Amino acid sequence: MKGVILLVFFNCACVCSQAQVNYVLNPSFEHYRSCPTSVDQIRNATYWSQIDTFIIDPLCSPEFCNVCASLSSGVSVPFTPNYYYHYPRTGNGMVQMAMYVDDRGPSGVYQRDYTQGRLYRTLTAGKTYCVTFYVTLEQVSQYAINHIGAYLDDGTIDAGQDSIGCAAPQTRFTPQIIEDAVIDDTLNWVKVQGSFTASGIEKYITIGNFYNIENTDTAEVYFGTVSHASLYLIDDVSVIASDAVANAGPDGLVSPGSDSAFIGTTDEGMPCTWYVLGDTVPIGYSGGIKVYPDTTTSYVVGMDLCGNVTRDTVVVHVAPAGIGSVQMKYANVEIYPNPATTNFMIVHAAGSEVVMTDVVWREVKIINCQSDKEAIDISTFSSGVYFVQIIDPVTRTKITKKITKE
Repeated sequence: MKGVILLVFFNCACVCSQAQVNYVLNPSFEHYRSCPTSVDQIRNATYWSQIDTFIIDPLCSPEFCNVCASLSSGVSVPFTPNYYYHYPRTGNGMVQMAMYVDDRGPSGVYQRDYTQGRLYRTLTAGKTYCVTFYVTLEQVSQYAINHIGAYLDDGTIDAGQDSIGCAAPQTRFTPQIIEDAVIDDTLNWVKVQGSFTASGIEKYITIGNFYNIENTDTAEVYFGTVSHASLYLIDDVSVIASDAVANAGPDGLVSPGSDSAFIGTTDEGMPCTWYVLGDTVPIGYSGGIKVYPDTTTSYVVGMDLCGNVTRDTVVVHVAPAGIGSVQMKYANVEIYPNPATTNFMIVHAAGSEVVMTDVVWREVKIINCQSDKEAIDISTFSSGVYFVQIIDPVTRTKITKKITKE
């Protein structure tokens, strides 16, 4: 029999969602205001738009594609046999963009799409970040191109404020992230990645080809339905501090009765790959995934931040019926006050091991609780958010809580 996940995973999901590692809002295009019904509806994807925020210009509006859309909409997933056979890299949503067109459109410019997303907060000046997104070329494109890139700023790129027009190549802006190679893969998702040091104004990310026709390298791949053009699909956009590390989440306990467990974090769009420990075949991507263990299984997640690869492991224990009640031993643990300044109290945790970590899961304190009410000194800690893991010394299962140090 397969297992049902217990309380530890629900706590983890709540905590991880509050400790957002990926700065991009809606990075995998999973969330939407309404299901797309036609082309040029990038605004339907929450927190995303074309770069003209004043006039909705179809010449520069990317397509929001989702499994909820009908085939007749032109943005279904997949959209066969006309445009693409692809499913999103993760989840249900992705974006289609015209990265290059070699003849002038109705506006007299070389048509180009740009998609702009919001960050959940402004980046920190002087701090280094790794930017990642994934692309694949649609098989109807005539050309494959290079110079697909990402530009991060305070929204100045908004072309609706001037006479250039949002469909024109935005050559006045130099993207911090540029892919110099021509991307001609119509089967696999190709990673575009690079790092940069923030100036402290960046709260938007814009993806597209910022080079003019003379400075874009092309490779003719197929004279398809859409001639003169390069159409690419985009998914899983991330902006992550370069010192972040992989996080597989706390170990969990599964008791017989159901078939899945969630491991990792709820961060979407992450440059992560999941494996069963000891295997080389990926079983999933993004910050967290569902797994279906029949027996106690170890999983490993690897995160590639611009060449800095970190890994973390998690064990999902599949226990005989009745063992799951051990997990509830510390279900009534409380911590207060929260926020705290110099110390906080932890109650109903006698006999447990308490491990405190920062938001990137680095251990900062380990305590063996001797009493049912114990004071934890955090007077020397920096202000910020920390996680408190209450670990059963027998089963090694964990319950995770969050505390803020003022």
